[in-house]
Amino acid sequence: MNASYIPGNPVPVPHGMVQRLLDELKRQGVEVPPAAGASGHAPPAQFTALYRAAIEQLEALVAKGNGHPPMRKQEVDLLCRCVLSSRTLREAIRCAADFCAMLYPRAGALSLGQSAGQAVFRMDSLRRAKSSAACLVDLTGLFFYMLLFGWLIGQPVRPTHVYLAHPRREDAMPFLGLFHAVVTSGAQTYGFEFDEALLDRPVVRQAAELDAFLEDFPYRLIGAPVEVVSLSQQVRGILHAALVHGARLPTLAELAERFDVSEPTLRRRLAADGSSYRVLREHNLQEYAEQCLCTTNWSIGRIAEQLGFASEEAFRRAFQRWTGHAPTRFRRESRG
Repeated sequence: MNASYIPGNPVPVPHGMVQRLLDELKRQGVEVPPAAGASGHAPPAQFTALYRAAIEQLEALVAKGNGHPPMRKQEVDLLCRCVLSSRTLREAIRCAADFCAMLYPRAGALSLGQSAGQAVFRMDSLRRAKSSAACLVDLTGLFFYMLLFGWLIGQPVRPTHVYLAHPRREDAMPFLGLFHAVVTSGAQTYGFEFDEALLDRPVVRQAAELDAFLEDFPYRLIGAPVEVVSLSQQVRGILHAALVHGARLPTLAELAERFDVSEPTLRRRLAADGSSYRVLREHNLQEYAEQCLCTTNWSIGRIAEQLGFASEEAFRRAFQRWTGHAPTRFRRESRG
């Protein structure tokens, strides 16, 4: 694919993307954002600003034609916060579908299926009319879910087949190149297929990581590959999710089975990351205990139970070992 390379910036904006946005804005009679310029080229940061301004204006126009308000960035961010509480990607997709159902019809309708070893994610935008502007807006939604799902599990979701509900494939050019997959136009809904094994991948992200991810999301299409999460980060995420849901912490053997490796191999790979199961387990217990003491009014006994300790006294001893303080003193001083 041809691209416009910007000196000093290693990430190119694929050729034609800027011009496609400018042409669509002019076609719809929408004012061109000042940052667009006239050359049809833009460095990634400038492209992100242009893309956001263009899609937000086109979304407002398309939504008005459908007789309802547009989706707001705050609602997109809230959806991300909701799915972050899920334990697996499968659960996250179902959570997203439930969230969109509450905003019907503004957020469209989501569904998940499986066929021949492939997960099939579908996004019905529920448009009254298909237009080139709606196509760009809906493509943005499809990119949004693909990037979000990959971020949640710490590895890219690489589609094997992409479906467009829009009948004119040329209206989606040149953005289709970002999928790196076969694209079929004129389908019943938008969607994409990917390896169904990813559905059972655990959500490994934590709330503290969300704000940085949401900055300019879902408009940061260029130069924003999913950051691959190390094995130790994935283990930490699984342990954290278990604590949040009040579930028993998985053992090293159970984690090894989940990652489809032997226990010795898992130990070696964690050691290569400079960590170990025991260290990660203790860190998660301490971190979550401190969070509970600082942000809840739970009794010490309830916190001990939530963390899986056999007794309140066992938790007190462990907390004293971690921090050098008794839980009650830590709570008092943290709120001081």
